[in-house]
Amino acid sequence: MGEDWMLQPAGIPWSNWLAIELISAGDGLSSMRIAWRQDLADDDEVLASGVLTSLIDQACGVAVMSRLGKRLAISTLNLKVDHIRPIATRCAATAWAHCYDATDHLAFVRTEVWDTDPSHLTATAQGVFSINRVAL
Repeated sequence: MGEDWMLQPAGIPWSNWLAIELISAGDGLSSMRIAWRQDLADDDEVLASGVLTSLIDQACGVAVMSRLGKRLAISTLNLKVDHIRPIATRCAATAWAHCYDATDHLAFVRTEVWDTDPSHLTATAQGVFSINRVAL
């Protein structure tokens, strides 16, 4: 992907507030990370499930755009998240998303989430996204 279509999450106010970090994107794949912060955590000092869902949704969107090769206005139609175990206490979360198929109007994405070890997942997700139009 060229640098002319930066996918930095800072372009989306909610992602900017969450400080989601883009690690990599290209060929239908994306990897993003969110650091642990007290204001994003529950009483057990674990990242809240809604924060993880936001990370997953953002990673999916970037994977779709990287597959199609352009910045798009997309909408989440369906996102099913399976929480396997909590993120470790005071630990960041990383999401890896793969847009494995796309039509003219829909994109299909799988995501895995982990804290310290990618082989020990904390959540998985499956999503369908509507491809609306090229973003300006």
